[in-house]
Amino acid sequence: MITRSGLWAILIAVSVVFAGCGGGGSSTPVTVTISANATTVETFQTVQFSATVMGTSNTAVTWGLTCTATATTMSACGSISATGLYTAPNTVPTVATMQSTEPAVVTVTAVSQAKSSASASVQFNVNSLNQQALAVPVQLGSSGSNANSLCASNNTCSGGTLGSLVTGGGKLYVLSNNHVLGLSDGATVGQEVTQPGIIETNCSTAGTINIGTVADIISLESQPIPATPVDVTTALVTTGQVDAGDDILELGAVSNGVPQPAPPVAGSGIAATVGQLLAKSGRTTGLTCAAVDMIHLTMQAVGYTKGCTTTNFTVTYNDEVEVGNMTNGQNFIGDGDSGSLAVDAATAQPVALLFAGNESSAIGNPVADVLAALKATTTGTPTFSFVGTATPHAVAGCSLTGLSSVTVTQKSATKPSAEAVQSANAVTTRNAAQIMNTEGVSGYGVGMSLDSPKEPAILIFASPGASHANIPAEIEGVRTRVIETGNPAAQGAASQQQSAQLAAESAAVQAAEIPASAIENARQIKEKHVAEIMSDPAVIGVGVGASFDSPSEPAIGIFVLKNKSHKPIPATIDGVRTRVKETSPFRAIVDRSSGSAACSARKPSRVAVAPSAPESAIRPVASPSN
Repeated sequence: MITRSGLWAILIAVSVVFAGCGGGGSSTPVTVTISANATTVETFQTVQFSATVMGTSNTAVTWGLTCTATATTMSACGSISATGLYTAPNTVPTVATMQSTEPAVVTVTAVSQAKSSASASVQFNVNSLNQQALAVPVQLGSSGSNANSLCASNNTCSGGTLGSLVTGGGKLYVLSNNHVLGLSDGATVGQEVTQPGIIETNCSTAGTINIGTVADIISLESQPIPATPVDVTTALVTTGQVDAGDDILELGAVSNGVPQPAPPVAGSGIAATVGQLLAKSGRTTGLTCAAVDMIHLTMQAVGYTKGCTTTNFTVTYNDEVEVGNMTNGQNFIGDGDSGSLAVDAATAQPVALLFAGNESSAIGNPVADVLAALKATTTGTPTFSFVGTATPHAVAGCSLTGLSSVTVTQKSATKPSAEAVQSANAVTTRNAAQIMNTEGVSGYGVGMSLDSPKEPAILIFASPGASHANIPAEIEGVRTRVIETGNPAAQGAASQQQSAQLAAESAAVQAAEIPASAIENARQIKEKHVAEIMSDPAVIGVGVGASFDSPSEPAIGIFVLKNKSHKPIPATIDGVRTRVKETSPFRAIVDRSSGSAACSARKPSRVAVAPSAPESAIRPVASPSN
């Protein structure tokens, strides 16, 4: 069983005092204090908060919970009962911006029922099990770093995830990213690797253990061309310091509500497929599960800084795996999850080594490219493979609440212009007879495209299970969106109101199996046009995924920068639908912290006092020095 980290203790929150006013003198002030039976809060945990009310005979309080997470549902931050029992979520709630993805701040408040102006609050981050210091032999998926990641010039250090074990030439190696263990080409072979990362211990090796030494640093800046670039560094395991069976935190069976460690499947892993459910266990967000959105992704250059120098360089990646966020808005990875191994959630077979992302995506190197790069750059050219079990197994934690919301969706706050909608209506009217004569089509209307949410689409209503083969992807340059429905309203021409209702009923993108031959055809077309598409400075990636307007068809996915104009993107390229995804630049997902105890806000935070009012005063809580 996984044991909880930290000491169980009572922490008293400083109360907020409000003095009442009465005729002829002041009344007894009403005060509220909060205590908790834990110093830290982790996923899968319950914490009992208690409130003490003084100055009134009515000691009852009303408990409240707020959170800074960007998730779409409050449940992503956990819940608190009427008796003050806080139940943490099963994955770490996060705040995602263009610059970072970090644990959210959760605020628990107790308000006096006798005097609503008297209250007290505590703030904390929900931490992953993976962030704690582990006993030897340490399990993987846990926090780790190069012991030399402290940069004296600015007193910061970095950390990431010790992803998994690989074996080659009869030796065991921890697999992670170059920018985690290799310090973006700034490390040297033989440097110590620690668990946890020194980012958890005020940028000091005190409180960490040495689990190995840096071994293979696959250069980021000077990787041979045309070899596929990867962000990979290994650490030669010090005997006895790492679980030799490659147990990875949270990949196993669920016991008492908590996923237990388990190994991935040994061998060379498998290739990602569109819509495939992946699981990863990483330092910052712990266990998360989400679907593959794009494969064969060509990315605009990702920036790196070599070690503690001011030397900057970029790497352009190709053939990458892109995973979208979960439906509830939770992020698949956060800063510090770099180096995590993404596995197939149904079988635990290795799929990708995660290294980059942004607020809407996670990016991984396919494991075939990782193992090939290790073989090509290692003395003696041994064949590398993943350590693990011979028996495939499901990642049971992916079925838990908060981890099972994995459908990829497309959203946009911008609606098509009135002129564009008017034009789409005119095109629809001109082609109404042709649309209704198409096999399997029952009706039509006008709505919004899911493949390009700023554009209108001709909604084509089809009987459930009907073939889409004869439904065109565009009509006179206007995208079509296929909606399978048995609703009687989807007969003939649908009104604007009916179209909106039918579209809303099918707003969630439904998974549909796409033939491998169709994906391969889309890949070939993508490769033929990728240079031309990415010549637009606003385009930062091109991959292959599923169409949201017609889920049984592939689409060439085009990643464009938010709030930056780009060239018109056609509805189809050589007959294949296109899908536009607005996003921020991709970046290496490393976590950084100051060596100063007063600034180490990204360490596991203790339950601590927060300003009780006003709401705008809520802020991340810094941990005390260890």
